[in-house]
Amino acid sequence: MTIKQPLKVPGFVFFLILILSISSCSQQDDSNPNRLYQQLSNYNFEDTLMNLDIAISEHNYRIIHRSNIGQAIRDRGEKDYPLSTVISFCNITYAKEMMEINSDLINDMPCIITVREDKQGVIVGTRLMITNTSNAAQNKFASRINVNLLSIVQETIE
Repeated sequence: MTIKQPLKVPGFVFFLILILSISSCSQQDDSNPNRLYQQLSNYNFEDTLMNLDIAISEHNYRIIHRSNIGQAIRDRGEKDYPLSTVISFCNITYAKEMMEINSDLINDMPCIITVREDKQGVIVGTRLMITNTSNAAQNKFASRINVNLLSIVQETIE
């Protein structure tokens, strides 16, 4: 027996492990099929961004970062590339509460809303927090944050 022999994994075992891994990831995503929320804006790109800034501040969040992805791609020579911006924002009081409920939730922070040009028009979207965990306090918190996110998107597009 050589050192290499214990490292060999039969193809069917590797395939089985891969299928089980994909299956477990799918189960997490399927637990909340409506986690991605997107709406068509009634405004152009720039006006939508201004509306979003106002809606975020009216819900007591602070914008902490803005990634102008579409503009960056345009700056590299793709002059007609659709504009897209990712806005990260946070409320420190909510962040503290979240960390006290479940510190793993830091992976859902900061909150993010995107604005992007599409064939249909300007799309505003966000990723909602999972609300069907085994932790009742976490579910309640996530539901409250989701109401804020949904409201911010709605106020942005109307």
